[in-house]
Amino acid sequence: MEIIGKNELNKYGKDHASARKPIERWIELTESATWNNLSDVKASFAAVDYIPVNQYCFDIGGNNYRLMTAISFTLGTVKVLEIMTHAEYNKRRLNTR
Repeated sequence: MEIIGKNELNKYGKDHASARKPIERWIELTESATWNNLSDVKASFAAVDYIPVNQYCFDIGGNNYRLMTAISFTLGTVKVLEIMTHAEYNKRRLNTR
């Protein structure tokens, strides 16, 4: 898969040292993957959730970080939307209920 916004992930990893290795691992696995559907994504990352419409939330770094993406299976692309800590993600979800 082609990752759009990889620079944002690398910058986040530089700013958050504990996120660096999990981000690098996510990039490595994603770039070597060929996903055609959610089942394929879950085969690579069991801790991924589908969020309508066409967004996917990856739990990375031992459930410490949330990586929000949009995936186009047809184009073979994964667009990085946002990365945040688990606590930031929970706070945002509470504010949108």
